[in-house]
Amino acid sequence: MDHEGIHQLVLTPLAERSWRLCDRNVERGDAASLVAYVELLETGTYEAVWVSLGLGAARYASLEAVFLAAMELLDHPCGTRSFKPAPIPHRPPARS
Repeated sequence: MDHEGIHQLVLTPLAERSWRLCDRNVERGDAASLVAYVELLETGTYEAVWVSLGLGAARYASLEAVFLAAMELLDHPCGTRSFKPAPIPHRPPARS
């Protein structure tokens, strides 16, 4: 994987063990610049909550792995949303 694109990403500290992962290619005031919230867990792994991509959370062994995952997701956003949503169960109408 080309590591050149990683330089478009920046970690901004929120607390001692948590950061915002932002995309410098998106205007700073634009909400889409927030890629993920990242937290160092007690287990030593990093949890990324993918905000702009809407993919939920995932855990990674290192910050480098978080950056590489972010680059892959940003490079292929269509592929990440190609799944069919789960159907919502419906109840039959109430009878009077």
